[in-house]
Amino acid sequence: MITNHRDNDNFLEQARLDRVPQGLGIGVNLDTNLRFKKGDFNIILGHANTGKTYFVLWYFLALSFNHGHKHLIYAAENSINGLKRNLIDLYGQKKIKNMTKEELDTNKKFIEDHFDFIDHKRLWGVTEFMTGVQQIERKYDTIMIDPINSFQRPRGVNAHENDYETASKLRLYAKKTETSIYVCMHASTEALRKVHPREHAFEGLPIPPSGADAEGGGKWINRCDNFITVHRYTQSETEWMYTEIHVKKIKETETGGRPTFLNNPVKFLLNNGTQFLCAGKNALESDTVGIQSNNLQPNTEF
Repeated sequence: MITNHRDNDNFLEQARLDRVPQGLGIGVNLDTNLRFKKGDFNIILGHANTGKTYFVLWYFLALSFNHGHKHLIYAAENSINGLKRNLIDLYGQKKIKNMTKEELDTNKKFIEDHFDFIDHKRLWGVTEFMTGVQQIERKYDTIMIDPINSFQRPRGVNAHENDYETASKLRLYAKKTETSIYVCMHASTEALRKVHPREHAFEGLPIPPSGADAEGGGKWINRCDNFITVHRYTQSETEWMYTEIHVKKIKETETGGRPTFLNNPVKFLLNNGTQFLCAGKNALESDTVGIQSNNLQPNTEF
């Protein structure tokens, strides 16, 4: 029950020397606001069809490309065929229909070396899910759960109690195993009614949801380590191709990362539907300088 004081000595000495290890970045501007850290419990919020899953898959690919990370994906609303195809498109940076057989085989091998997928043809309770993951021989740096309401609620437990217990269990599991968990969440229906006012550049379009707009309310931003909103103005003729990352909460800023300023998100240009470019830089390139956008086309495969 009582921790050993000596367990903290190394960290305190690093802090005294101003050498606290930083979380891992991916080589683009997002690193200023968001870093990968072992054992963090992360919430990814967004409206439906704004590319939450697609962006997180790309972010995981960037972690694999730069750091060799391995990932476990549980995405109950997406087919595994579709998920693998999206990952292959993103890693190959072109649509699979434009790849040679050799390119497909190379890209497929990278995905299979770094990603596994949980069977979603059955319902899982959160405790059963975590027990099953612990029994997998392969160890993962991250687990993606998309969406959180995929878990079966125990009988006799109301939604509020279930949400709080689920968040607590996932957070504890992340800390104990040093596996970072990324949970995707839908914004509430009410949040869609919050639109930009008249004479705003995005007049009438939904505003990026806040922590309180998550289904189940503000308990999620309170329980997590990091809270990120993914937003796209999909109905804007000039901005539909940009994905905005609003970092709402970073619990431990000393190890890297900080919330984005209000109305100043990190923006990614979705190029060809297969590249996320941040200020022209591509985290899936060894040299991330000077990547130019071309042939912009709407991506309808989110």
